[in-house]
Amino acid sequence: MATITLDYDTRNIQAQKALSFILSLGVFKPQENSTVKVEQLSEKRKKIDKIFDRYLIDLSDFKFNRDEANNY
Repeated sequence: MATITLDYDTRNIQAQKALSFILSLGVFKPQENSTVKVEQLSEKRKKIDKIFDRYLIDLSDFKFNRDEANNY
């Protein structure tokens, strides 16, 4: 027996349909007593924020000038 582990977005409808189709074939069965590492959304955001911190630009003093933007 071999084990396949899949990473997918649980909110993705296509992924859910594909998994239900694969399981409906009867060839595969999900493991009942398996431990799956589910990462919390806040932890994922912290990792993403850490990656993009060096690319952030401070736009707090930015003023959009519509006249200048339309002057082309």
